[in-house]
Amino acid sequence: MPPTSVPATAPADSADAEPTRPRPTAPDREGGGTRPFVRALRRRMPRPVDLVVMLVPTVILAVMGWHRRWMTDDGLIFTRVVRQIAAGNGPVYSIGERAETSTSTAWQWVLVAFHGVSPLPPAETAVYLGLALSVTGFWIALDTTRRLHRALSAKRFLLPAGALVFVAVPVNWDFLTAGMEMGLVVFWTAVSWSLLVTAWAAPVGGVGTRRVLATSFWFGLGPLMRPDLVLTSVALLGALAVLTAARWPRLVAMAAVAGALPAAYEVFRMGYYGLVFPMPALTKEAGDSLWERGRDYVLDYERPYRLWIPAMLLLVVAVRGAVLLGRRRDANRTWLLFAAPLVAALAQTLYLAKVGGDFMHGRLMLPIMFLVLLPLLLVPFDKLSAPLVASVAVWALLCGMDMRSGVVTTLTSAHYGEVPQNQTWNERRVYVGDTGKQNPVSSQSHIAYLRKSYSLVVRADAAGKHVMYLDHGYAKAYGLPADFSLPLRPDLRNDVALVIGRLGLGGAIVPLDGMVADLWGLSSTIGAHIEQTHFAAAGHQKLLPPAWNVALYVDPAAFKDVPPQFASQEAIRAAYRTLGCGKVAELIDSVTEPMSMKRFWDNLTGAYDRTKLRIPSDPIEAERKFC
Repeated sequence: MPPTSVPATAPADSADAEPTRPRPTAPDREGGGTRPFVRALRRRMPRPVDLVVMLVPTVILAVMGWHRRWMTDDGLIFTRVVRQIAAGNGPVYSIGERAETSTSTAWQWVLVAFHGVSPLPPAETAVYLGLALSVTGFWIALDTTRRLHRALSAKRFLLPAGALVFVAVPVNWDFLTAGMEMGLVVFWTAVSWSLLVTAWAAPVGGVGTRRVLATSFWFGLGPLMRPDLVLTSVALLGALAVLTAARWPRLVAMAAVAGALPAAYEVFRMGYYGLVFPMPALTKEAGDSLWERGRDYVLDYERPYRLWIPAMLLLVVAVRGAVLLGRRRDANRTWLLFAAPLVAALAQTLYLAKVGGDFMHGRLMLPIMFLVLLPLLLVPFDKLSAPLVASVAVWALLCGMDMRSGVVTTLTSAHYGEVPQNQTWNERRVYVGDTGKQNPVSSQSHIAYLRKSYSLVVRADAAGKHVMYLDHGYAKAYGLPADFSLPLRPDLRNDVALVIGRLGLGGAIVPLDGMVADLWGLSSTIGAHIEQTHFAAAGHQKLLPPAWNVALYVDPAAFKDVPPQFASQEAIRAAYRTLGCGKVAELIDSVTEPMSMKRFWDNLTGAYDRTKLRIPSDPIEAERKFC
């Protein structure tokens, strides 16, 4: 590999090449001249002016991320599993029922690793680690784009263009923390960009096999960051294969190395949990096509911040750059490099639109925006780019200071029902309002929102009551008192249970040996497999009727004590009988039977059919179907 990052195919007489100036050099041990690694280091080190250009947006991002630090309910889902693993109970949400509630396998296990060394509680660790990874990743991406443009245009001053767009959007600040995987996704994407640019900078065929395979391994981690990032992984691997002129033997090796860890984890997932993909994906019916709702979600991200303005400005810069690149002898390789993150972003956007988007305003659009902006985070100064970037800066200032979304950002379209429902909302504003804190970082900040339920669960657990409570909002909806409870089945290992709609909050309230009975199918095996009951918001599509949770967890001798407004006796008995019938009984066994080699094999071989299983939400209809 040559000692500089300039592609070997670059023309020696390029108009943008930096003029050669004699400079004093320290002699090496063999004689005069600069050591090759010193020359390479000098090429890679940012100039002082570049450091300033990179430092300003990075500091803005770090400050705003800190200012908007918080923990969401989905982040608390991760932290309960971390505590379960640390306690020796395995990667489960509640003891006695194996459910994969984590949407990011990599983030889950990164948190487990840091839990052992962090002096902070799991929630705070997740928040601050996410911010650190976000800012570090952003810096790596900036420096990589600097290296790219320095190789293409060594003498030009660089302007922060796309960098200003990314740091100006308020909802991006929110998901630098939140306890979720977005910080890790930004970091992985940035390192991937750095590795791809390094491969481009080498001569064709000049990247060694070990380096290519190591890069392929990193690219292959995408589906472990988030399942949908497999699309980005494929785009990156394709670009790497072309840039390194990989032949068939190397292509096969690249695919094998990239897929090794995701494939190994998939075998574990199918054998341990009995499903092909995580339970939230099943709950969200990720295989369905909901293009209209998905379109709404994409526009929901653009609308409050008028993103069409910087998009048009940067498009002009990009077209100008493409024209200039066309004059280079290595234009095709460079175009491929620039196109790779754009192709990945397009694939991610189409998939996101197909599955109907998300319920959190901006969350899943953040990594897409980051991909789009990678080649344009910094752009060379010229007479055209200067006024365009200045216009971007004006927009960025106005956006950061004044442009905000509402609490509810999109309502459902009329075809979902006569009464519009909340489809997408600003999650941080919801939790700031609920907790009464500007920075609800700790689990205690969230627990305070359900203080009554927390007190009941703690007292019941201490007294060994072995009962199931409803969170007070859920109880109130059925006209029941906050302290309403039902006795648990005698054979359950759980000391106490709580039926709740906010799974992460329930996980913070209920002790690790208790049962969190989920309403939305994110940790409930039956709940994830029922047919859809709602169609408004992603992840809020399967509301489990009360009779199912009664049949699953309550002592059958106490069925008669269930108030009729909560669940009818007919529905409870039907649900109870269905749990013992055919495929439903096997489904329950797949997650409740003690793990053994036989159970693992049965889960593994039956995972595909089990994933396709759907149960009518009405217990009476379910009994007719399966019994």
